[in-house]
Amino acid sequence: MTIARLDHFTLRTRRLDETTAFFVDVLGLHIGPRPAFPFPGAWLYLDDRPVVHLAEATDSDDSGLSGYLGATGDLAGKGALDHVAFRCTGYASFLQRVRAFGLAPRERVVPDLGERQVFVDEPNGISIELVFPADETAEVALTAAQLS
Repeated sequence: MTIARLDHFTLRTRRLDETTAFFVDVLGLHIGPRPAFPFPGAWLYLDDRPVVHLAEATDSDDSGLSGYLGATGDLAGKGALDHVAFRCTGYASFLQRVRAFGLAPRERVVPDLGERQVFVDEPNGISIELVFPADETAEVALTAAQLS
């Protein structure tokens, strides 16, 4: 077996609207077609690929979610999932965008590679990592230094 690429990840959430807005407004994904599952949710697309699947969890079991995906435990917190990462370009515009939404990005530089990691938390408390290439982030840092 060979893994070709990450296909998608699924988040169960009690905050479907807020979570959808985060991935659309902050990260720039778009809502697209979704099969007629027996529970509410959304599929969020990167170009023509549905990369984030959202499933609305409710306090009752009448939505069909547990029957389709199986039962789950407590949705508070992120449990074993630490973060999900997207490889990106457009570092400067992303920083402007995320700050416009009042989010406080956490940044790190990958040792030896120089890639910039920017972390933001989505409404369910899961960290989303955006990885930007070293040459792009170095250019932004140089421009910022020249402006000061």
